[in-house]
Amino acid sequence: MTATHCVKDSDGGTAGFVIDGVFYADAKVRDNIQYIDNLFLGDAGQLVAEGKLQETTYRQAVNEAEYKRLVKENGFVRDIQTELEEWKRDECRKALQLEGSRQIGKTTELLKFAYRNYEYTVYVSLSDDKYGFEEVLRGGCTPLDMEKYCQKAQLTHFVNDRQTLLIIDEIQISPLVYNSIRTICSRLDCDVIVTGSYLGQTLQKEYFQPAGTLTYRYMYPMSFREFCRALGKEEILDQLDLYGKSDGTAYEDLWECYELFRQIGGYPEAVKAYVRTHNIGKCHEVMDNLLTTFEKESRNYFKESRETLIFKTVYTEAIKEMCREKRGNGSRLVETVTDIAKGSQKQMISREEVSNAVAWLVYSGIVGECGLYRNGDVNDYVPARRLYYMDCGIASYVAGQTALPKGSVDGFLTENFVYTELYRLYKQQEGRKPVKGDMPCFSCYNGYELDFMVLGKDNTVYGLEVKTDTGIPKSLRVYIDRKLVDKGIVAKRTNGGRGDLFDTIPVYMAGAGFPYRS
Repeated sequence: MTATHCVKDSDGGTAGFVIDGVFYADAKVRDNIQYIDNLFLGDAGQLVAEGKLQETTYRQAVNEAEYKRLVKENGFVRDIQTELEEWKRDECRKALQLEGSRQIGKTTELLKFAYRNYEYTVYVSLSDDKYGFEEVLRGGCTPLDMEKYCQKAQLTHFVNDRQTLLIIDEIQISPLVYNSIRTICSRLDCDVIVTGSYLGQTLQKEYFQPAGTLTYRYMYPMSFREFCRALGKEEILDQLDLYGKSDGTAYEDLWECYELFRQIGGYPEAVKAYVRTHNIGKCHEVMDNLLTTFEKESRNYFKESRETLIFKTVYTEAIKEMCREKRGNGSRLVETVTDIAKGSQKQMISREEVSNAVAWLVYSGIVGECGLYRNGDVNDYVPARRLYYMDCGIASYVAGQTALPKGSVDGFLTENFVYTELYRLYKQQEGRKPVKGDMPCFSCYNGYELDFMVLGKDNTVYGLEVKTDTGIPKSLRVYIDRKLVDKGIVAKRTNGGRGDLFDTIPVYMAGAGFPYRS
């Protein structure tokens, strides 16, 4: 093995060496000096090179190399990067908790952000921590404790300032670490980000919520905009006229993207599989593996085998129920799901058990909740009256395992797409958030059901009816006649157009085109 570069830290000291193209920290080199041809220990214990080595910075040797590697492996440009950079620019920033479901790219995007914006990155994954991060906390969580940890983890010296980012991944695995977030932030001067795939687990009684210590950001599977970006179509999306005045080829390009997106969704591995192979079957293999892993890992959350069985019933039967027909008039979601689960299991199942299963699906980011505006009144809001999948590809894959009529499935998948696109509007940061409220809502009025009602930040009430055929939007007409909405929109397979009562837009613009221009 041969050293080619001496790597300097921000203070000009030696952080380590590049040996055969790989960076090794100073301590690691000392422990393995006998294997390196052109380095030896001097009389004073210093590392000495035979001949002159090129000098480089830690940022060049490690950060830039790691960033390039990550981009090569996953070159998608995700919107979360903008939010992370906004957080870093805030001089009064708190520690950040990044939430999101499994396999949506949280770790990859955090490391991209870290290597591009920080001098030093300390990445700790509690799912595979061989170096004892919990001991850092038991020792007092001082900079010296972090220095010892970094040496064991073969990282460079710990620099206790905001040039350093500490990332703690899968933090839900350790109640000790989660409960020590406030201690970490008070005793270290570096920036801190925590994340995990099953953060709903931190709601259990052994976890203490670090109120006032954290700020939150949310990440999801790729949106339609991000998907178009990955396929080189985002500029077309940005320039498209909602009401049919753009060139016809632009609409055709985006319809192709939409049909594809609705089949494979936005999980990065599924999108990568399609980019590599153009084979939908390969994408479905990714989804099958993802759902299998999710089911297995979810067993750790449920303490009794009965609870695990109920969870799987809710997951495989009650959620499929969403693919059938309209779901009624907004009755309580958990009660409806309980009836379905009872019918499937042929046994007594309590509302509490089903509620626990539904909550886990929501906390895990597999499904999302939809609220209800009763009688078309945006001031009469009832949360969590309906469930949708948070990813179109997963919805399409699960629906494809059923024997439901194609028309019913197609209608549900179109509606599910609109839900996921609208949901992201509600989770944007205050100041950029274009809507009011916590989640998308549907509405029921005198037997008429409107697919979605959206309250814009300027108090404009939008009524959306999602259509998969050429039928008359009866519910939307009723809501307009009763002056329950200010602007009516039909989202369907169309290039868009104006109307006396309502406008039509391409369904793929339901989220990307909001607020709908006059």
